[in-house]
Amino acid sequence: MKGSDQRRPRPENCGPSFLPLTSSPLLTMMKPAPDRPCLLLVDDTPANIAILVDLLNPHYDLKIATRGAQALQICAKAERIDLILLDVMMPEMDGYEVCQILRSNPDTQGIPVIFLTGKTEVDDVVQAFEVGANDYVPRPFRPAEVRARVQTQLMVRAQQLEIEEKSTEMKEMLHIVCHDVANHLAVLSMSFELIAGGSAMALQKYLPTMTAATRNSIGLTTLVRVMRQAEEKGLTLQTVALGSAVAESLLILEGSIQDKGVRVSSNVPEFKVEAEIYALTNSVIGNILSNAIKFSLKGGLIEINALEENDKVCLTIKDHGTGMPAEVLAQLFDISKGHSRTGTAGETGTGMGMPLMRKFVTMFGGTVDVETREAEDPGTTFNIRLKKVG
Repeated sequence: MKGSDQRRPRPENCGPSFLPLTSSPLLTMMKPAPDRPCLLLVDDTPANIAILVDLLNPHYDLKIATRGAQALQICAKAERIDLILLDVMMPEMDGYEVCQILRSNPDTQGIPVIFLTGKTEVDDVVQAFEVGANDYVPRPFRPAEVRARVQTQLMVRAQQLEIEEKSTEMKEMLHIVCHDVANHLAVLSMSFELIAGGSAMALQKYLPTMTAATRNSIGLTTLVRVMRQAEEKGLTLQTVALGSAVAESLLILEGSIQDKGVRVSSNVPEFKVEAEIYALTNSVIGNILSNAIKFSLKGGLIEINALEENDKVCLTIKDHGTGMPAEVLAQLFDISKGHSRTGTAGETGTGMGMPLMRKFVTMFGGTVDVETREAEDPGTTFNIRLKKVG
């Protein structure tokens, strides 16, 4: 569904067809609780709904529908539905049709559906699974069995969502890392072309950049190989000199800085922090600096500073560019959104650099916060706090 952290409407907002049950004392208990799964109960018989409310309300948030069309409307509007208990025999639209429509909609096709019905013939059960049911419980049912089946389907769904999320994150992380490697190779290619028609002085001028690009390309390919292991056990961290990591990032991005005509003021001592050096240099500092360059105007200023804060070191990267709209800031680290904005000189990107940046900072045991300004002195400031060593 669309999200999981919004306040959910209470069942009394589900529509006029819910009114026959408003006198039931069971409804006084149906108050949303934080982080409880939300179930949709669909049945045209008030007595059946009342039994399910009594059985499930202590453990779940509940929404009610007494018609198939109403159930579909609730699913379309609700921020979150974790499971549906669905009757088959209903007027106007039966449960089979409801389930087929749910499965045909990308927003609802993953919601587990348990048929709870008096239809018990083999053909009825087969048809339920053919239209996409996850489970089938005939009436009369045993309360303990219904609770167990609901819990099982919720657990399976949670595991499925976790696997999907990790798979998406891994794909995007690999995509961005490969993108960073490609950038380094582009730096090498450009340097070779400039040296080819130049002199020994040209070689000396571009050699540090070529060395840094080569070193970081090799480091990133190594990082790719350990990323799956890192998802399970965490990255192997080491002591990194922060000033050197920033200097390396600036060296790699020197061509972009010169092309854009951006000025950089860097004052970062060699504070020792805990990190993985190639992820810090490329995917954290490199991504933030790339964004700062991208959204700076020609001749703009980027300021880089670092201060000790008790057991942390705070690295601050501040640009005086365009800033970002509130809606972009709100979803900046959401890997499912992939916001990509065009830079001030038409630069494009994947939109996945910021989610990856925060992912690595979190793996380092650090935190990141962002401040943005669109009015006076527009621009964006990133504050990265990393564990101090020593």
